[in-house]
Amino acid sequence: MFSDINLETTSHMFERLQLKHQQNSLPPEEILGTQNQNIFIFSSHRCGFDNRFKTTFTLLGRTFNSTEQYFIWQKARYFGDLEIAAQVLMLNNPLAIGRIGTRIMYTGLWAKFTQNTQLFNQLRATGNGLITHASDSNLYWSNGLSPKSFVLNDPSIWEGENKLGELLMELRTEINTSIF
Repeated sequence: MFSDINLETTSHMFERLQLKHQQNSLPPEEILGTQNQNIFIFSSHRCGFDNRFKTTFTLLGRTFNSTEQYFIWQKARYFGDLEIAAQVLMLNNPLAIGRIGTRIMYTGLWAKFTQNTQLFNQLRATGNGLITHASDSNLYWSNGLSPKSFVLNDPSIWEGENKLGELLMELRTEINTSIF
């Protein structure tokens, strides 16, 4: 529970972040993992954790309707810049190249979750739990498993990298340590 002081601080923080309140996001599903950890699973575009979830946020002077739109727009901008494109071609390490896309996604997630009250609260409500995107069609951004898989509760055998879940947990940590 928040005390009056925390409520006042939280109100000022929401004003400072210019949070909008949009109540249309389904929360992620919570299950208990094999190591007794809470695991929060999302797989539908109706969950605010998904990149396809429609919610407006403003970043770089533009308004976007999803983090997917922001990410693809940034990639298009990025590849339209011949100087940056030349730098990418000089990179020999695929991990270094991949980090560029990861940072772009993190920036979009930060804007999305710090400008929407419901999403902000849903992210914080995951506590210290593991967050994962369940999809068997993407091994990089998700855990690589179908949302109906019987092994979602065992992260040790996930097939994907779960990069989107990792970024959401990183964002949650940043929000909790720098704001609260």
